[in-house]
Amino acid sequence: MSSLEELPVDEQVRILKVRLDRAERALLDAENALEGRMRQLDSANRELSQRESELIKKLDIESRKLLAAQTTGQMATIYGEKGKQFTASEGAGSLLGLPDGTEGSLEKLVEALHPLDRERIMRDGIAFFTKLKPGVEHRFEHRILRFDTGATHWLSWTIRRDAGSEEASSRVYGTVRDITLSRANERTVRALQLRAERRVRELNDLSRELTEQQQQTAQALKARTEFLSEMAHAIRTPLNSLNGGLELLADELPQRSKDFDVVREAADQLVEIASRLFQQSNQGAAAQGMLAPDVSFGEHDELEAGAKAPKVLLAEDTESNRYVLERMLQSMGYEAVIVTNGVEAVEAVRSESFDVILMDAMMPIMNGKQATQAIRAMSGPASRIPVIGVTAHSLQTEREELILAGMTACLTKPVRREELETAIRTALIGRESVQPVNARFDHELFQRVFFDLPQSYRDRMREAAKKDISDYGEEVLKAAKSGNPEELSRAAHSLKGVAINVGAIGIVEELTRYRERLADDPGFSSAALRQEIAASLLAFDDLYRALVSED
Repeated sequence: MSSLEELPVDEQVRILKVRLDRAERALLDAENALEGRMRQLDSANRELSQRESELIKKLDIESRKLLAAQTTGQMATIYGEKGKQFTASEGAGSLLGLPDGTEGSLEKLVEALHPLDRERIMRDGIAFFTKLKPGVEHRFEHRILRFDTGATHWLSWTIRRDAGSEEASSRVYGTVRDITLSRANERTVRALQLRAERRVRELNDLSRELTEQQQQTAQALKARTEFLSEMAHAIRTPLNSLNGGLELLADELPQRSKDFDVVREAADQLVEIASRLFQQSNQGAAAQGMLAPDVSFGEHDELEAGAKAPKVLLAEDTESNRYVLERMLQSMGYEAVIVTNGVEAVEAVRSESFDVILMDAMMPIMNGKQATQAIRAMSGPASRIPVIGVTAHSLQTEREELILAGMTACLTKPVRREELETAIRTALIGRESVQPVNARFDHELFQRVFFDLPQSYRDRMREAAKKDISDYGEEVLKAAKSGNPEELSRAAHSLKGVAINVGAIGIVEELTRYRERLADDPGFSSAALRQEIAASLLAFDDLYRALVSED
């Protein structure tokens, strides 16, 4: 391939113009990439966005000025032989600012040299012919004062000198071009780069400050959550004793006085205020009540005459709460065994048989969560005893931890007698239904409804199915009690659809049987349907872990 110097002048000029255009496009691409980077950094925060916008506007204005100032570089070539004068192409006169048609000779070039560069260039010229290696391209830059405007311009030279021989004399080849605009552009680009680098450093500093502030906020939120938990326990524990004691007094007083009603109303108001306080202080707080599915469908039947009273293990470290809860359990007809901490609860389960465990969450030595985990780790029937947690915390995350530890349900202090009775009866119903519960589900249908979903959606489907069964079941019983056939039909259709979808064939069978009997006897008992729904809900998670979960 021929070198550039061997090509015709016009071809050389065309090639050099193409190269210059490429360089300009690369510069433009670099500017656009830089602008894009700055826009990305704009999302740091609102304050940074405003500053970034101002910077982008300035960069855009300067970029347009830069692009408008760029033009095709003027170039010329020179040639010389030993003993002859140098000749230059027609472009040399234009570089020097000479009138059209005037030759740009060596003498004119020397005359145009800038005073500050004159001596240096003269020395470099002598060195070029006497000291610098021949056959190698050498580069020089210097300033001139144009003849037409007197303005200072920069010229760049690329010159090569042949050594010559006996047959041929020494020759000099060279190109010269005006680099004034290029130098100005380089300085502008460098200035923009320096500004961008400085802005990036400022943004990084602001980002670090933002991260530190976020960490401080997270620490503050953590401290606030811990404070709320402590305050919840401190306030709700005495409230539990107060409300429970009032309920017990109401049963014992033959005729309640107005003073008692005033105190009772004030206590209820205090409970409501405390609940609103904690819910407003923590937007993620869960509503009070049972965290497990609510399956208190209507009024439960009283214990059958002569039936053995269920045995309840009560683990509570606060004396006043122990007294109130024990009295409540006795008034419901349950036999209560009292322990004061988690260790005693575990030992009691090892040595005796219980129907239900009522477990306080906050106890010394071993708390309720640890005690529940220890009980679930036992072998035999003891590991399946329903555990109802009693906690002073209203935070959803803390209550979920208790359920994940193995508790069947979770009540929030202050515990009302009707809530406690509902929770215990539901737990007993669930325990009575443990043995036949596997026959109430079609395992293939149960698995299919979950395996047809992406794994990330299965837990949501499980919770949604449990909630729908609970809600539609309650609607069926309410509609049956009110005697509204339209509402009953609609609610039964919804409950049947959900039950079939998850393979809960026991609910479908009991629902069909209940509606058939209800048509003949409007007063037909809903006990069997309520028991089937409660048993299915309590078995749902165990069946899910056994058939679906990969944990």
